[in-house]
Formats: sequence, structure tokens, C-alpha cells
Amino acid sequence: MDEYETPLLSHKESSPPSSSSTVLKWILKVVMSVIFVAWVVFLLMYPGKLGDGLLTKWRAATSNTLFGITGSMFLIFSGPILIIAVLASLYLIISGEEKVFHKKKILKFPRFRLWTFPVLVDGPFGVVSAAEFLGIIIFSVFFLWAIYAFTLRNLALLSLFHVLPKDRSILLLEVTGLRFGMIGLLCMVFLFLPVSRGSILLRLIDVPFEHATRYHVWLGHITMAFFSLHGLCYVVGWTIQGRLLELIFEWKAIGIAVLPGVISLVAGLLMWVTSLNTKDRACNLCKEFTLWNSRTRPLKTTE
Repeated sequence: MDEYETPLLSHKESSPPSSSSTVLKWILKVVMSVIFVAWVVFLLMYPGKLGDGLLTKWRAATSNTLFGITGSMFLIFSGPILIIAVLASLYLIISGEEKVFHKKKILKFPRFRLWTFPVLVDGPFGVVSAAEFLGIIIFSVFFLWAIYAFTLRNLALLSLFHVLPKDRSILLLEVTGLRFGMIGLLCMVFLFLPVSRGSILLRLIDVPFEHATRYHVWLGHITMAFFSLHGLCYVVGWTIQGRLLELIFEWKAIGIAVLPGVISLVAGLLMWVTSLNTKDRACNLCKEFTLWNSRTRPLKTTE
């Protein structure tokens, strides 16, 4: 081989990453972690009085700007995720430029990892790891906390009105329906997290696409359940009042328009019902059981 020729496969080890890129990656990690933790803490505080007070102050400070009321709400609930997505793109670009191949150390003893340690094997979620099980518990506690906090706020609100017992029950139904709708909106905040194949956020935290879509579907079921309770409370309350048809077709130019919400809820319920596929799922289970039974029990042949 000529001395000026370069071999196809070089045996030289690649240079380690520069200190500047390592520091920049560390800074991006810290900033993304701080933004995400602050966002989650705000969502956890929102059902309580403190979180509602912070949201009221934020809305008062930003509603008169170019964002308006809708833009300010979108900014506080979805803005942090957009910022994290931009920073994650920079982080992945820097990580992609580092072509370092280090040999993994062989561990003498097995190491416990939350992402790979199975906790549940057979259930509605399939195989659930310890990290996923922890996330399910956190979401369940969050929903229970939101229902509890909103119930306390409803009772405090009802104490301010001096009405008849019948009107008090109607008011309780309407306020409860409003709170169920708020919990559904909080679910939609998590539902709008991008889980498409090749998503930047999934690549950043190294979550498989199949796992993300599985919990995305279940979060959609929970969201539609809360929105269904939201609509049911209002329908029952308006039926008791005897003004169901009058209020259900109401479309105010200023304020809350009921008819668009009814159309959205009906469309969501139709999509929810068609996504269940109970008949196809039962057929698939029957086919899988038949196939498994034929493999495990060989056919008897008559001599």
C-alpha cells in the first residue's frame, strides 16, 4: 500500500468530544430540566388556589399585549414544551456531531434499571416497566388531587350563594361540569405532546415510539371520559331547569358559545367509540387463542 494512501478502515481511535461541546450540552440539559420541572409544578398547582392565583396574575399581565387572552393561555401551557423542543434540537445536533465510540464497561453485577425492569406483565397496558408504572401512579395521583382540589373550590364557591336547595343542586352540577372540563383541558396539555415517530422529545429522553403511542391512546381515553362527564353534568342540570333545548343551541357572540362545544363533544364521542374496536379486538383474540392452541396441542392422527 502506498504511504500516501489512507486505509478504508482506520484503526485510530476517534478524538474525544471537546470540552466546549460537553459544557454546552450540560447547560442545555440543566435549562431543559428547570423548564420542565417548573412547567410540571405549575400544572400540579393549577387545581389549587395558589395555581389559580398565579394564572390570574399571568393573564392580567399578558392579556393586554399582542398575545391576548387565548395567546397568553397557550403561552403558559404549551410555551415551555416548545422551548424544550428547540433546545432539544440543539442538544441532538451537538450530540450527533460527536462521533465517539467508547467500549462499554462490562459490569460484574447486574444493575437495576427503571426502564427495563418489568413490574406488570399482563394487563391493559401490556408489559409495564418500573419507570412506566411510576408515571401511571403520578398521573393517577394528579387526577385524584385535581378532583379533590376542585371539589373544595366548588364547596367554597357555593357557600357564597344563598339559593334554594333545588337551585343549589343545579349550580353544583354546573360548577362540577366546569371543573371536569378543566381537568380534561389539563389532560389535553399532555395529549398534545408530540409522540410521532422520530419526535425530538422522544429521542431526547430515549422513549420508544411504541411505548409513547400506547400511553397516548390511554390518555386520550381518560380525556374523553372527563369531557363526557363535563357535558353530562351540564345536560342534567339544564334538564332539571327545563331549558335544555334553549341552552344547548346557544351561541353567544361574546362569552361562552355552547353549540360549538356540543358539536366538538359529539365529534369526539364518535371518534372515541370508533377507536375502541371491541369487535375486531375480540376477533383478534379469538384468532390468537386458536393459533396458540393449535401450536401447543398437536393434532391426533388415527393409524
